[in-house]
Amino acid sequence: MSEKDYPKYRWFVLMAMIIITAFGHSVCIGAAPLVGEISKTFGTSLGETTAMSMMAYMLAAAVSCILSGFIIDKIGFIRVWIISLVLLIISSLFMNWTSFTPMGYTLTRLFQGFSEGPITAVIATVCQEWFRYRERSYVAAAQGFACWLGLSLGLVFTPAMLELTNDWHTALAWSAAPCAIGLAFAIILYAGPKPPVTAPIITCEQQDIYKSDFKLALSTATTFILFALAVFDTWYQQAFNDMAPGFYAVEAPVGLGLGPMGAGSNLMWAGYASMLGGLAAPFVVEKLFKGKPRIPLFIVCTLSAALMLCMRFVTAESGIILILLPALMLFFSSFVNPTIFGFIAKHYPHSVAGRIGGIASGMAIVGAVLGLIVGSAVLHITGTYYIPMIIMACIIFIAGISVAFLEVPPKVFLVRSAQTNKN
Repeated sequence: MSEKDYPKYRWFVLMAMIIITAFGHSVCIGAAPLVGEISKTFGTSLGETTAMSMMAYMLAAAVSCILSGFIIDKIGFIRVWIISLVLLIISSLFMNWTSFTPMGYTLTRLFQGFSEGPITAVIATVCQEWFRYRERSYVAAAQGFACWLGLSLGLVFTPAMLELTNDWHTALAWSAAPCAIGLAFAIILYAGPKPPVTAPIITCEQQDIYKSDFKLALSTATTFILFALAVFDTWYQQAFNDMAPGFYAVEAPVGLGLGPMGAGSNLMWAGYASMLGGLAAPFVVEKLFKGKPRIPLFIVCTLSAALMLCMRFVTAESGIILILLPALMLFFSSFVNPTIFGFIAKHYPHSVAGRIGGIASGMAIVGAVLGLIVGSAVLHITGTYYIPMIIMACIIFIAGISVAFLEVPPKVFLVRSAQTNKN
């Protein structure tokens, strides 16, 4: 497809994707800063409240991510965005009435998670329908940046609403406001120009081909390696995000004894580094390694594992290392997921990209849940942060080893999608 066939409007699509993803993702983390207030209201422990707030949400999001891939291929990503955002607005507003008991609160968080999951699952389809072949890895990286941007927004938005309203139920209900802005952008896209690449009207014969493509995709080792990479990378990052604040804050010998403020001031840079790593990934993979992901992913996974093991030797007097070490860990590990989704968008045909991308997005959330569960359980059993660190280092190193088996999908995919992928 020639350059003129890809209109400049695609950059508005990119901006809308970043806004919709960031505002939708802000709902995920919005409850985390309010866990203390919620715990006091319900009389539950911080651990129980965290499970109600975060684990329920992420499990529901993982399920909807996986299922939504099948819907994206049928009705298109814009309709999926609109449906998800409408449901997310409704579920957030429900916090005003349904969050006064632990059961009601947990069910509402489940509803929110199920509504938000499909928003990030559309990335492969967005890339294929609107962007040139060599632009797709960069667009996938932009979505990763938007996810971190949304997390940053959620961490400040709901506490600001709590301070304004002095009621955590109302503060969480205000999460609907950013989603409403995202919905406005989705409606504009729905009314706007059609993408230069669209799925054809599916005949019975083509439906059989689509089913055959999906079976073929699931028969290849590459597909499952991509799923495993999604799981391992988010396991590593989520477990680190859960563990590091406690490790930095609590008193020695369990932690470093820097206190909550010391932990926050040292670790805040890791979030920025993760955003930067996600944006840098396509430039490194596409420019330096000619679009071949095996070597760069092995390098970044190995470095992430080595840096995690170095955490064993830091102390409260380690100075700038307290900032650089976690920042470098998240910078390098953030190369993985953008590369995965760029790979799917580039090498899988339109007939299955939505489903494969949706499953990969869901598996990434599964990895985050596993990181949360395993890290918390091991910390509870051992009473030390060093064993979870070793597990995280092993997980990301296994991801690096598995990259060696990553191959381009069957050639029949490339032939069938030649018109979609050719510049």
